[in-house]
Amino acid sequence: MARTLHLGAFLHGVGHHSAAWRHPESAAERLGDIAFFEESARVAEKGLLDAVFFADGHSVNRTYTAGTTWFLEPITALSAMARATSHIGLVTTVSSSFWTPFHAARMLASLDHISGGRAGANIVTSMFDAEARNHGFDALPAHAERYARAAEFVEALTALWDSWGEDALLVDR
Repeated sequence: MARTLHLGAFLHGVGHHSAAWRHPESAAERLGDIAFFEESARVAEKGLLDAVFFADGHSVNRTYTAGTTWFLEPITALSAMARATSHIGLVTTVSSSFWTPFHAARMLASLDHISGGRAGANIVTSMFDAEARNHGFDALPAHAERYARAAEFVEALTALWDSWGEDALLVDR
């Protein structure tokens, strides 16, 4: 059996290292510039990578990173990147702790349609209590509770996508 290696670019702010933004040649000033991310996606596509991964978080956690991280909302940004590319996969983080399955299903389905079937999602349970506080909670639920919710979330997400048939829109003037 042939083995295949798939490679993707992790688009994490202006660099994954917490001090990358401090480099004199970093693109720190372009963190909110969608053209920067469109260019990054085009470079990854030209380099024959399989996907770009636009991570997301729900808080700025200075103990985790000292530099610039989250700025643009990922599905909106990936929709722009979809229009700037033709075949690279477009993957984002979705937190089952803070999103509802319907919301996630609708937004990811929209990205999938906009991109011609190139959307992907990394379902996470989130990591920090600061994220929970941004959603009105004191802290994240316990690990087991978050992962039980994540399993149910993926089941509901899949059921929502499966509930919409290919012939669901009747365009019968």
